[in-house]
Amino acid sequence: MKHRSPLRSVWLHPSQTIARIAHENPGYRLIALPIIAGFATWPTIAFFSTDIEQVEIGLFWLALLSYGPVFEVLQLFVGAYLIRATGIWLGGKAGLASIQTAIAWGNAPIAALTILSIPLMIAAAILAETSEADFLSEPTMTVLPAAMALTVIQFLFVIWSLAIFVRGLASVQGFSTARALLNTFVACVIPVAMIVSILVVAGRSDSLASIFFAGSNEIVYVGTE
Repeated sequence: MKHRSPLRSVWLHPSQTIARIAHENPGYRLIALPIIAGFATWPTIAFFSTDIEQVEIGLFWLALLSYGPVFEVLQLFVGAYLIRATGIWLGGKAGLASIQTAIAWGNAPIAALTILSIPLMIAAAILAETSEADFLSEPTMTVLPAAMALTVIQFLFVIWSLAIFVRGLASVQGFSTARALLNTFVACVIPVAMIVSILVVAGRSDSLASIFFAGSNEIVYVGTE
């Protein structure tokens, strides 16, 4: 193909890029991008954790069972099915493969963030080995700005990722941006409602707050039990 590489063009031209991939080769980077993006939570937890053992054990379970590559790949298939099913109600025209393309390529900024965060993982390991300071309780003037910058950068990458996905979904579905957002919202409500219903029926409604609002340290700690 003579087109510009989609790994570059998707950042600024998501609609055209995702529509082209969906038309020419919907399987292109379909699994690779979500898998790489699935590791995006590792650097954050490693940076903020005060217990290296919790990082080593908790990160594994967190990445595997919650926010990691397995979750992202499941989202690629289950999420695409839900978006397609609810999109039909809204008049969407995209097939399952095209929606999967939009989901996969929406992960491009998060995958890039994961790769760029590798130096952060190395820095966190060096800090853990060379310093006995409690960076959470007593953040230094070096660590605090770095942590704030990391939070801002992550937020921007997540927003950019969402924007790419929504524009790509709008393109393949033949939707406006607002309708693509509605399609995504309705598809997300279904599994959330199912989880809430199961917990309420099982008498575990007290677990809802911990599932939706737990901080990183609490999640990692749960993963070690």
